[in-house]
Amino acid sequence: MIRIHRGVEPAALTTARASELPRVQALAATRPPTQDDIGGRYKVAHDALWNAQHYKCCYCESREQSKRNDVEHFRPKSQADRRPGSHVDHGYWWLAWTWENLLFSCRNCNQYPAKSGKFPLAEGSAVLQQRQLPPGQERPLLIDPAAESGIEHIQFVWMPHGVAKTGKWLPRPRNGSRRGAWSIRVCQLDRPDLLDLYGQHVEQNVMPMVEDLRVTMRGGSNAGVQRQWSRTLLRLLNPAQLYIGLSHDVLDHFIPAVVRKKHTLDLRLP
Repeated sequence: MIRIHRGVEPAALTTARASELPRVQALAATRPPTQDDIGGRYKVAHDALWNAQHYKCCYCESREQSKRNDVEHFRPKSQADRRPGSHVDHGYWWLAWTWENLLFSCRNCNQYPAKSGKFPLAEGSAVLQQRQLPPGQERPLLIDPAAESGIEHIQFVWMPHGVAKTGKWLPRPRNGSRRGAWSIRVCQLDRPDLLDLYGQHVEQNVMPMVEDLRVTMRGGSNAGVQRQWSRTLLRLLNPAQLYIGLSHDVLDHFIPAVVRKKHTLDLRLP
């Protein structure tokens, strides 16, 4: 999970909000709006989000086709499970058409049994009331990928298995990050099929670059090592690539800080 940049709000979403928000606000005066009440006009933001995120899910970084995937509400629109911080469960219906609350997500990360309506808050949080803008006194336990890089909270760690040197790259909370732990759990970033995709990415895309670096380090000049390192970062850590968070940590694992210091290599935080 890396930080994403949405860009400018599409005019169609502005128009939808101007129409839909007063309608649902009138309903909210008598009862909590349901998902059916809110409707789906926020989906006019779908293509803009998909393009801004380089066709990738905001949570797992898998590349997705445009259709049959979701406009995700970071703060759930109709009902929110805020445990452990609160048992209040009303949704953030007034943010249903708010650009800053929308993301493009794959269904595996966004729908049940993954995130769905889950929005865990830290204990002691004061839940936003109707029409109140975030963050208020809420302290979400989920990482908002439009506000910060998940790399600060999630680390990919190689976990060997057996004597055949097999294993998997597993997402783990970086430095014990509670928000990293909750984001992995809620979005199921360690689901088996995703772990297989992580492994395939490392084998096919990251390790060939690592091996090229090792060869260059053994026989090339420091300038040659730096050029190869620049090519590696451009190939693996540019925003359009898959699983940037994973690639970052695999590079850190195989080209550790002591080696990078020797060759004056900078492993930036995407």
